[in-house]
Amino acid sequence: MESFNGIVIEDDQTVDQQVDVKNLQVYGNAVFREDVEADEIEIFGSARFRNFVSCDRLSVYGESVMLGGLLSETLRADGTLNISGKSRSEIAVVEGTLCIQEKLTSSRVIVRTRGRIEASRGIRSGHVTVSGTLISGGSVRCDEFEIVTCERSEIARIYASDAQVKYKPRGDVPGIEAGQYLLSSYYIEAQTAELEYTAVDVLECDSAVIGPGCRVGELSYRDEVEIAPGAAVERLYKI
Repeated sequence: MESFNGIVIEDDQTVDQQVDVKNLQVYGNAVFREDVEADEIEIFGSARFRNFVSCDRLSVYGESVMLGGLLSETLRADGTLNISGKSRSEIAVVEGTLCIQEKLTSSRVIVRTRGRIEASRGIRSGHVTVSGTLISGGSVRCDEFEIVTCERSEIARIYASDAQVKYKPRGDVPGIEAGQYLLSSYYIEAQTAELEYTAVDVLECDSAVIGPGCRVGELSYRDEVEIAPGAAVERLYKI
């Protein structure tokens, strides 16, 4: 393994050897054919990694494709990041677009306003906070799940201690209309759920507040439930 203190790529380069780099900055177009290990990686241009990437901090302001997996302390995607393998980070902050084909594992996931995550195999995290958009064909498992936005998310299944979905208007986005939802999901399981403008086929919880604009197919609860006028709950069961 070659070792470097720092690399700055300003043109088109292909790196054929496995590298151990302290600081890597890509302003041009780079292809890394072998594993990359770094303290910090910053991508302002375009970078393609064909194998595994490990770093303390990854910041993507341009575009990056990772065909292998990613292990990082901090992941920040202001641009576009596509990961084919698994991704594990202590904290993941997305203001641009993050697309991941395998599972995303992180202690904290933050989707900023106008940010977007597409996670094909789902997310496992302590906290998930969404101000933008989250699309997942797999399950999202976390302690605290919160959506506060005017954008629309679709998540197959959610397992959380506390689940909150709240509408927050934004000046550059038209207001939400009847029959539109901030969150669409097949199944939500939570101890407490406080939902607005949510469409869910099955909701299981200890207690729930079903707010305006919600459509729930089946709601099972243990302690108490509050249903706002105009919210639709087709079947209600106390366990």
